Amino acid sequence: MNHSRFDDVLPMVVDKLEKITGVKVPQKEFEDAIEHAIHVIIHELAHIYLERAVPWLSEVDDEKRMLIDEVLTRFLERKVSAELNLFVESFEEQLKELKMYSPLRNLGWNKDFYSKLYDDFEKYVTQGGSIESFAKEILKKLLEI
Repeated sequence: MNHSRFDDVLPMVVDKLEKITGVKVPQKEFEDAIEHAIHVIIHELAHIYLERAVPWLSEVDDEKRMLIDEVLTRFLERKVSAELNLFVESFEEQLKELKMYSPLRNLGWNKDFYSKLYDDFEKYVTQGGSIESFAKEILKKLLEI
């Protein structure tokens, strides 16, 4: 994995932003932005890994695909971030994000249901269960609702 691309481009980005805006940002704000960027990178990578782990997901109707994709991506993001002591959004924040997608706007899940689903995910993967089979479990639950 080539990390140097990020390391190479970040100083150039900061330099250009400083020149264009004529300001420097405090170190704390810079560090907060980097923390947020790492969070976004984990999320986007989780999408890619999920896509590979659940190849049939592209064959599911759009609403169910989006729900499974976005939920499991957030669960992967949460697990990795928690294990590395990185920023983790609250369950409420993640649920609010999910409901911003128009097909998921009327999602009837509450924080308790969502956090219980994450607990199930955590136990499942800790015990060696595959992401693909957990995705099938979510799909079964959706069909029951």
